[in-house]
Amino acid sequence: MTKHCETFEHTADLGLEARADSPAELLEALGEGLYAQICQPRDIRLRQKRRVQVAAEGAASPRGHEPDAAALELLVADFLRELLRLFHLERFLVGRVRVERCDETAVAAEVAGESYDPARHELGLEIKAVTYHQLKVARDRSGWLARVILDI
Repeated sequence: MTKHCETFEHTADLGLEARADSPAELLEALGEGLYAQICQPRDIRLRQKRRVQVAAEGAASPRGHEPDAAALELLVADFLRELLRLFHLERFLVGRVRVERCDETAVAAEVAGESYDPARHELGLEIKAVTYHQLKVARDRSGWLARVILDI
């Protein structure tokens, strides 16, 4: 399965739903899906790279084992909040997310993009926050699934 992310309607908010083969790809899809709502991905040049690291509370999984879905929920929300912070505080638009390390307590990623330029970038939705409302991460036979609600 190729990672992908799509939106779904939610009362006064917007939902993101992503599917992927691994938790790392799931975070990549969600991060890129988040920014696709802020600005058209085709308009974001991959000129600069930034490191993003997020640590979440929770019990670590044994080495070599996949992260627990329930523990990943908090990490998903924290990771997306950190990506959103890049735009809110630094006006940095993310065009690509590459997760280098992911377990249920931490994620390290490299994001590529550029600073917002009002002459070139038409902004889409104003995303105020990533919420815990109906936050879900699960694994099924076809891979990993995540649903998150964005406050717009």
